[in-house]
Amino acid sequence: MPGEHMAIRVHSKDVDGAFTIIEVDVPPFIGPPLHYHKDREEIFEVLEGRFRFHVEGEELEVGPGTSVVVPRNTVHGWVNLGPGRARLIFTFVPGGIDEFFPQIGQTPPEGWTELARQHDTWIVGAPLSV
Repeated sequence: MPGEHMAIRVHSKDVDGAFTIIEVDVPPFIGPPLHYHKDREEIFEVLEGRFRFHVEGEELEVGPGTSVVVPRNTVHGWVNLGPGRARLIFTFVPGGIDEFFPQIGQTPPEGWTELARQHDTWIVGAPLSV
C-alpha cells in the first residue's frame, strides 16, 4: 500500500519455493483491502505497533509478539491502528509471491485487482478502517 516500505528477508527462490518472508514498515492507518489466497497460507508476526486484523469474519487487535495465522482461502485484512509507523513480518507458505510486492508499487491503483489475481491474491472488499 502507499507509504509502506518492504524488504524481502527470504526469497522463495532461495528455499526451493517453500516459503517467502517479507518485513514491512507500515504508516499509520494503512492496510490492504480484504483479500484471500487460494494457494498459500499467510502468517503475520507483529514486531512493533498495534494492528486490527480481520480473519474470516472475526476482528482482533494485537500488538508486538503476536502471531496471526491465516489459512488458505480465508478472507483477511489488517490495518495499523497508529498513531505511528508499525512493523510486521509476513510469511507465505508456499512462497512464490515475492514479485507481487515490487510490481504493485509500480502499478496504478486501477490495475491492482488484475495484478493481484496474477499473484494468487483475490481482492474481495475495502481496506479496514480505524
